[in-house]
Amino acid sequence: MAAKYCEPCSARGRTSTAFQWCTECKEALCSECTSAHKVQKISRSHHLREISKLPNNINILYDCSKHQNLPFDYFCVDHDVICCKKCLPKYHPACKNVTSTDIASKNLKQSQTFLDYEEQLSFISEALEKIIEDRKENSIRIAQDENKIRKEIAKAKENVIKRLESLEKLLLKQLSELKDKDTTRIQRQEKDIGDMVACSKVQKEALEFIKDHGSEKQAFVSIYSSKPILDDIENKMKQLTESYVDTSIRFVERDLKETLTDIGSIELKETPSSVSIVPYKQRQSQVPVELKQRTTRFTLLHEIDMKREKMEGVTGITISDNNTLIFCDIITKKVHFCDENISYKSSIRLSYEPWDISVIPGTTTAVISSRSESYIQFIDLKKRKMLNKIEVKQSECFGVHATTHNIFVGSKKGHIYVLDLRGHIQRRISLKDTDHYINYISVCSNGNICYSYNNEVHCITSDGEPIFSYSSPDFRDARDIQIDDAGNIYVLGRISQNIHKLTCSGTLLDILLKDDLSKPLAFCFSKDLSECYIANNGGSKVSVFKTE
Repeated sequence: MAAKYCEPCSARGRTSTAFQWCTECKEALCSECTSAHKVQKISRSHHLREISKLPNNINILYDCSKHQNLPFDYFCVDHDVICCKKCLPKYHPACKNVTSTDIASKNLKQSQTFLDYEEQLSFISEALEKIIEDRKENSIRIAQDENKIRKEIAKAKENVIKRLESLEKLLLKQLSELKDKDTTRIQRQEKDIGDMVACSKVQKEALEFIKDHGSEKQAFVSIYSSKPILDDIENKMKQLTESYVDTSIRFVERDLKETLTDIGSIELKETPSSVSIVPYKQRQSQVPVELKQRTTRFTLLHEIDMKREKMEGVTGITISDNNTLIFCDIITKKVHFCDENISYKSSIRLSYEPWDISVIPGTTTAVISSRSESYIQFIDLKKRKMLNKIEVKQSECFGVHATTHNIFVGSKKGHIYVLDLRGHIQRRISLKDTDHYINYISVCSNGNICYSYNNEVHCITSDGEPIFSYSSPDFRDARDIQIDDAGNIYVLGRISQNIHKLTCSGTLLDILLKDDLSKPLAFCFSKDLSECYIANNGGSKVSVFKTE
């Protein structure tokens, strides 16, 4: 924000209202000082702006923050950076292409550098708008998910209540059945007791009659003739009482706090955002762009030291934007990580057999396919942990390749599925005259798709129209495919133990690496194409080659 008062006047102890701002001196000037500023030799070429027309917030760095705000007086062409007089000997002692900022900035506003900077700002603004819109959409989806889940929870509650009511009816039925059964048993016992009561009553009445009206002899005969009856009643009484049990019914309540711990759970599902931002590559008009080298020869450097980590079948290998090498082993079911110096660092164990792996450009996320499962899985390369799985129809997944916008997955039955970066299937490409599995996939910069199967390499358009097919007596069991920045196609032959280099139209350019290979399964290049990493010896080791 420009000063309200004239700064030269303030330095002289005067108070004058400022009207102009000098962008070179970074000072506010009153009308008198402005007039002097315009005619003085040292400042007459300076740019003045009315303070009222200046932006409210402008942040332009003219001085070096590392060295006590010294001005940026130099420009290093080799490193494409501006420097102060202390930065130059400290950070650029060997640089030969150094000039002054006065010379480097001549006609800058008409240069490609200035246009590129404007384009980059425009790109960043548009990208930020996309990101903001994506976050808003995600927030809306979360709110929609919440409403949906609330209804699902209410429905789950109703189902629990219905289930409880059903269990209540079942218990009440069981209660009635138990009560009726025991009541029937007691009623039978009461009938048996009633029969004995009636019999003993008859004997008692007979005894009382004889006692009052019968002779002594009649009493004697009656007692001895009735005694077996009384003994029988006593025996039955004894037997019955020994068999009787006192019964009661009680309710054993189950502790629902233990048995009914929940009616479901809430899971937070994470998938890569559909917004994929690839950093804007600023084109410098002042510094020529050096093209990546073209590979014509391989020289074996060394094998990666796995530090006693066992490898048996590496079938997928890729490299991230920051040169982190990642490869997966189908036999040990592991994903291995190396650092930017291609030194082994760590591994992750999987629950399935991984086949291929590809990094999503511009992200720290990779995607893995499994030859035995019908899904792909995302992996966080920074945290080195597995993310979510995405089902890809009812077919095992073979080759996988990720671009800035899509994920391409080869299936067992001659199909290539095109997914967005969330893993949602957008379309399916049915390959003509092919019902075989797709070993590996690679996508050209123009959108054409190369894939391998059996002893052949095929290239199709994004719509599935054939472009070329390649086969050769010197090429057997086509495996991994890589494409350089010139569009040349490199295809690995497992049984032929070589790499065939093709043009983008499928013409053979060269057969590389005729030596030092033993049943190779997969390979990839470093980002600058200076090295090649090959799953060698049947995938039991990873060989590092220098490329020239």
